[in-house]
Amino acid sequence: ADFHHFDLILAMDDDNLADLRRLAPPGSSRAEVRLFAATGVPDPYTGSAAGFEQVLDLVESAADAWVENLANRLGTS
Repeated sequence: ADFHHFDLILAMDDDNLADLRRLAPPGSSRAEVRLFAATGVPDPYTGSAAGFEQVLDLVESAADAWVENLANRLGTS
């Protein structure tokens, strides 16, 4: 239902992106499916505390970029 309800669905990595694209209803989805960050977001759970900090920095930066992108799309920047 999310593919019909939302305009944008963000995936955290390439595997999630592929899964979402496979789940999308053919031809009738209104949702654009994209990566949250250009390089994807790595899973920090197998690394150190520093890895969590790096992922947090990446997520914050990508979130800021999405806010700017969406503001530009809506003409509210």
